[in-house]
Amino acid sequence: MTTISETAQPVGPPPLSIPLSVLERGGHSAETSGEQALQDVVETARTADAYGYHRFWIAEHHAAQKSASSFPAVLIAHIAALTERIRVGSGGVMLPNHPPFTVAEQFATLQALHPGRIDLGIGRSSGGTTAAHRLLEAALRRDPRAVTEFPAQIDELLGFLHHRGPDRNRFHALPLTPHTATPPEVHVLGASANSGRIAAERSLPFVYGHHLSRTVCRPEAVERYRSAFEPGPDGAQPYVIVSVQVVCAESDERAESLALETAVYLIAHSGDTAPDAPLSPVREKYLAERALEEYQVVRGAPATVAAELDRLAAELGADELMIVPYELSGAARGRTLRLAAGAPRTQSPRRAARS
Repeated sequence: MTTISETAQPVGPPPLSIPLSVLERGGHSAETSGEQALQDVVETARTADAYGYHRFWIAEHHAAQKSASSFPAVLIAHIAALTERIRVGSGGVMLPNHPPFTVAEQFATLQALHPGRIDLGIGRSSGGTTAAHRLLEAALRRDPRAVTEFPAQIDELLGFLHHRGPDRNRFHALPLTPHTATPPEVHVLGASANSGRIAAERSLPFVYGHHLSRTVCRPEAVERYRSAFEPGPDGAQPYVIVSVQVVCAESDERAESLALETAVYLIAHSGDTAPDAPLSPVREKYLAERALEEYQVVRGAPATVAAELDRLAAELGADELMIVPYELSGAARGRTLRLAAGAPRTQSPRRAARS
């Protein structure tokens, strides 16, 4: 398992020894085909597996032209079959988009196929108020009130996964198949104190979306989680994963250049700028630099990245860090993971024989 202390030795306080994981959003440029984008996701997962990362999670994005990650469960099945030891999961399934029973069946099936390697990260995307958001909600058959019902949806999901019976919910009279000895690990994703509270009251791990918190780091979300945590019947203790966007390259200067290049591309293709009125280079650079700061993208050489991740982990009291590669190409994301992790530490005889 890759830990920060194994990757680099920055000047300053001793680095923290906590696991490193990966959140893959399936991002790609307009010039990349959907087929190639998915192959890039698979190769990124293989890199994470080879370089000792603890988990590889896949996001859920619908009707997003720059993301190939719309159905995490399918990708999880494919990637788990093509990797050897890394945990694979969703980061996350947006529970208001799906019936909890369907999600429980999907992830029970994945857990049965890959025992002990499946994570179920769940979130509650708030949707939006634009016409496009309303159209998407209608296409997903999503009730606009579903966001407020998120805690009840989690309880329904957990009832199915843990076979709790119909005492509190009549739906739990339905048997969940396949019946597995242990359920997948369930994690709650969020960037607010309320999300932390929801996770804490259910004795679940909390994934703090630092990469979603524009400009503001919110330690209070993690503090609320830890203070409200209720130990579960199985002895569960608070566990915090912090997700952070990263660009890692051979030098600080190269990483900054690559991060700016990606930010410029994302701004130019955001739909917020008119194609017939391109931004001036000065304005473009200003907006790109502001975007990197707003979304708190960590960028630099391996030692620089390790030092910043150490600082962030200490500030938020993280038990685990989840790297969100910022760049769009599969090769670039793989480079960030390799440099952030250091040399490969796991190679099975089967993998060695293939190479």
